[in-house]
Amino acid sequence: MARPEMEGEWIEGWPDRKKARIMPSKDDQGRTIFARAPVLELGGLTTPTDASYIIAQLNMADPIHPDDYDFKVTGLVEKPLVFNFEEIQQLPSYTVRTTMECAGDDGEYFRWQKEGGPKPSRLKVQEEQGGWNQMAGEDEDGANIDEIFDAIPTTCLVSGGEWTGVRLRDVLELAGVKPEATHVHLVGYDEGRPDPTPIYLSTGRTDIEIEDPGVINYDKALDLTKATDPDTILAWAQNGEYLRHVHGAPLRVIVPGWSGNWSVKWLKEIELLDYEKPCYYQTQYFVLGEGPDDPNKVPCKELGVKSIITNPIDEDSPLEAGTHRICGYAWSGLGAITRVEVSTDDGESWEDAHVEPSNDRWLWRRWSFKWDVSVTGKYVIKARATDEEGRTQPQTPWNFQMKHFDGIVPVDVEVV
Repeated sequence: MARPEMEGEWIEGWPDRKKARIMPSKDDQGRTIFARAPVLELGGLTTPTDASYIIAQLNMADPIHPDDYDFKVTGLVEKPLVFNFEEIQQLPSYTVRTTMECAGDDGEYFRWQKEGGPKPSRLKVQEEQGGWNQMAGEDEDGANIDEIFDAIPTTCLVSGGEWTGVRLRDVLELAGVKPEATHVHLVGYDEGRPDPTPIYLSTGRTDIEIEDPGVINYDKALDLTKATDPDTILAWAQNGEYLRHVHGAPLRVIVPGWSGNWSVKWLKEIELLDYEKPCYYQTQYFVLGEGPDDPNKVPCKELGVKSIITNPIDEDSPLEAGTHRICGYAWSGLGAITRVEVSTDDGESWEDAHVEPSNDRWLWRRWSFKWDVSVTGKYVIKARATDEEGRTQPQTPWNFQMKHFDGIVPVDVEVV
């Protein structure tokens, strides 16, 4: 069966291998506000910018020319500051390579594991029109959860990339953080009224009472320890070029290891606080818990440990008997991947895969396994990863918003 990445153009001398591009959904003004990465088409560690996933929870900020851009540092600091784009670039630069994953990536596998039915496919293409902000419409009671799931797949919301900017801690040191500060309140220029559709989608329910905060700016309250981690940066470049507006230009936050919602785009203000501000997107949405009424809900923070199989996939079946390459990606929210194991007998036995060596702690790693199979029949292939903290996949249990899925998703193939 022909794989979709082998259809189409001539690229750099290779016949019939098309260029990887995002799979977009657009709002009613034609702007891309949600786009999945073609993870199965990637050949290396860095996802091309044209293929990197996009999610805008609120209305995207209006484009700001770098000459007109500034942001401020306020709150519990000795010296409040305002930086323009030129001033921020005068500070020592720093580059980090990391895997950025949406908290809801692969969330539909949680639903599949719990409820059964057809297994979700990463090849599924969503509707071109009808992003987050259009499914519920004005009449929220009219939202149909099955229609939402059909229109908006939640797979392939992950990308690997290189980010260049300045360390957030260097900016905070210039302002002088007061001893009582515990959190860094990050505010973006993007604003709007939160749409309930993502919560309907993530919970699989439309009968939930959802708080309406009115029109807000997108914001997060990052604890000071993570904010001053040397790899947490304010980035102006992605993959060797200046940031594009859709990815948060002129300046955005990058928080390696934590789900993508922490990496605030279109940075407007940094405010030092002595408490964790109850931001909508860490108290109402992007939370882990057993249900909407769980009194112990906590914000989604570091990702689990995860591997995915990119070859073969279910749609490649049947396979001819012989030698095949099983391969994929593995990453963790607490550091480097140290081991990937593969099973071809539905988890009855496991063998070590080859993991490509890398000095990048936060970037996913490619792994591969040579599979010699001579006996015809049906096979269930699985992979599991282990990180430098000793955590082995999976780590995150089912939760009502279906966030941080890091479960083992089998590949079912028949050998003929």
